[in-house]
Amino acid sequence: MKRKRFGDILVEGGLISMSQLEQALAYGKTNEVKLGQALLELGVVTEEAVARTIASQLHIPYVDLTKIVLDPDIVALIPEHMARKNKLIAIGKRAGEILVALSDPNDIYAMDEVDLHIKGKVIPCVAMESLLLKIIEQQYSGGTSEHGDLEQEDEGEAVAAINEVLLLASREVASDIHFEPDKNALRIRIRVDGLLKKIREYDLKLLPSLTSRIKIMAMLDIGEKRKPQDGRFEITVAGRDYDVRVSILPLNNGEKVVLRLLDKSKIKISLGDLGFEQNQQELFERHLAKPHEIILVTGPTGSGKTTTLYGALNRINNPNKNIITVEDPVEYELAGINQVQVNVKADLTFVSALRSILRQDPDIIMIGEIRDGETAEIAIQSALTGHLVMSTLHTNDSCSAVTRLLDMGIPPFLIASSLGLVLAQRLPRMLCPHCKKAMVVDEAIQEYFSDPSTLGREIFSPVGCPQCEGGFRGRVAIYELLEISEAIEKLIMLKESSRQISRQARSEGFTGIRQSGLAKVLSGQTSLDEVLRLSLDAEE
Repeated sequence: MKRKRFGDILVEGGLISMSQLEQALAYGKTNEVKLGQALLELGVVTEEAVARTIASQLHIPYVDLTKIVLDPDIVALIPEHMARKNKLIAIGKRAGEILVALSDPNDIYAMDEVDLHIKGKVIPCVAMESLLLKIIEQQYSGGTSEHGDLEQEDEGEAVAAINEVLLLASREVASDIHFEPDKNALRIRIRVDGLLKKIREYDLKLLPSLTSRIKIMAMLDIGEKRKPQDGRFEITVAGRDYDVRVSILPLNNGEKVVLRLLDKSKIKISLGDLGFEQNQQELFERHLAKPHEIILVTGPTGSGKTTTLYGALNRINNPNKNIITVEDPVEYELAGINQVQVNVKADLTFVSALRSILRQDPDIIMIGEIRDGETAEIAIQSALTGHLVMSTLHTNDSCSAVTRLLDMGIPPFLIASSLGLVLAQRLPRMLCPHCKKAMVVDEAIQEYFSDPSTLGREIFSPVGCPQCEGGFRGRVAIYELLEISEAIEKLIMLKESSRQISRQARSEGFTGIRQSGLAKVLSGQTSLDEVLRLSLDAEE
């Protein structure tokens, strides 16, 4: 890193003028203080503005330490004496990299000392010195406080509890955190790979301070305890950036808080990462290239429908396309895409937003969810008037999407002429590669597979080990894709049942969601029981 003088950085960044620099240098010489302190005492700049300007000019990240949850194991990578001496702290870890926060990245002696001590590439991040010193004191002194005030102690316990839970949830790659009050305790559960599990229990007296702290973080009304509230905040946990959605619901024993954790590293997810078979991905991409039709993604809540849509948007996003989404809520912010957040209080609904979007000259429209007939009709009319439209729908399988639209009152000829492709999906848990156990397909198991040659094949079942959760780690999507052929269009016009549509689709080579899941079983990615559990309600 090319070293620049502190004053030059601030002048080049437009934070101070040359005359202000000269004034501060003179003040510092007279009062025997450093330039930064002189600028603060003169009231020329704020500490945060200085830190942000340094980061911007040196092209390194700025970190707000009030919005970071530190992992003690990562903090311990730098010894206490080194952290205190050089005023720096390890704040996160990525593949082959350690993120280190410090106030003066131009301090080459501090950086050299850290580089020699840490195995891995050191990524410097700029932080405000006052916050940095406070965090160093908290982390290396065990978080003890000299204050005896009970309210301050409760607030400190609440912050510590929230940070502890966020850190555990991040380590477990959890999607949700539940803070649940019952008669005797505050129960904490997290959702990992689709299943909830209890991880902690706190004294119930901590609940008011904890909910108040979360409300402050999400900019909600801390005095409102009788009505549900929704909000959001951003936080960094052990080097991973999260957008956190907050839902607060009053219960008999107090307010229940649910946090949805959205990992920002997953924003750029591609279709190839989701679990499509090659022929399925090719079919999906053919339809994404079409200029006007509607594509629907179906499945129960939590089956990954929105993630699939985001993967599709990443695939087709380019400067030549005007892509607009309307979502409730906007889960991830996508670069180059215009995203609209539904706001019922401001009368910005799916319907009103869609009507406005159509006057914005869009090429592609993504609707977070089709919930009613009016939204469905506008979506279909948009496809018929020259737009590619994508949305989600709550049905168990792809063939049922047609009957769902009919039930919403959409005329069959509109569905037949606009609908191009319907995907249904599930998210089975993936087998842990460290402990999965091989087994042979016998006659009883072979009945689930349509191919007789599977008899005697090797598949795997879960075991469980320290590396996983009951034999599973992570999830993978399984899909069925219903392409609307001319024959299926005729069935739609006749208002035939989903079963009839399924029969016709299978005669054309359609593969149901269970069969897609069984292919993942044969490839060793998941277990037979897991696929059967998730496909019992699918049309087969």
